[in-house]
Amino acid sequence: MSNPYLINGFKFDLRIYCLVTCFDPLKVYMFKEGLVRFATQKYTNNVKSVDKQYIHLTNYSVNKKNEEYIKSTGDNTGNGDSSELASKWNLAQLKKYFDKNGIDFKSVMSRIQDVMIKTLISVEPHIVNTTSRCTKHKNVCFELFGFDILLDSKLKPWLLEVNISPSLSSSSPLDKKIKTVLICDTLNLVGVFPYDRKQYEKDTELLLKKRLLGLEKNTSTG
Repeated sequence: MSNPYLINGFKFDLRIYCLVTCFDPLKVYMFKEGLVRFATQKYTNNVKSVDKQYIHLTNYSVNKKNEEYIKSTGDNTGNGDSSELASKWNLAQLKKYFDKNGIDFKSVMSRIQDVMIKTLISVEPHIVNTTSRCTKHKNVCFELFGFDILLDSKLKPWLLEVNISPSLSSSSPLDKKIKTVLICDTLNLVGVFPYDRKQYEKDTELLLKKRLLGLEKNTSTG
């Protein structure tokens, strides 16, 4: 893309998370937060810069190696520094920037949601067919997706890629804040109960003792 939307002269992409708990019918939950990941050298479309990865690539794994990368030391909740100069923002910071510059953040996010839903619909037949062959029930599977979105100069969203099981590692307080809440929301939505190993071992031991002593009650009727 020759005309990406720039912030302070830098190219960036958006990591948007969504949870799909079922494809038939399609049930999608879009996480309210996300990451804004910047390139670490100012953008130019000069042909001589084509091989300059810090100009054109927004991947954190690439830009963290650049000495010009500015790490965010805050979580944007008042803890630490969440400077506008940092090389990684959250969506709340992006909304603040858009509001400041007269851009309708809600409208942009609505267009991004449209891209995400259409992308999921495009793979629905394949996934439904696979899950129907491999599982007895259609609601026993879920997947967390990480959508990478690029905005052009007219704020039109373009899909870069979709990540299955996106990285949940935390390289900063900002990452930790976002991904901790993301994991909690995901587990709550799919109904995962916390596993208590000690309690399980106690229950198993008690059950074995009852079997050995013949104390198990037959609850069947007839």
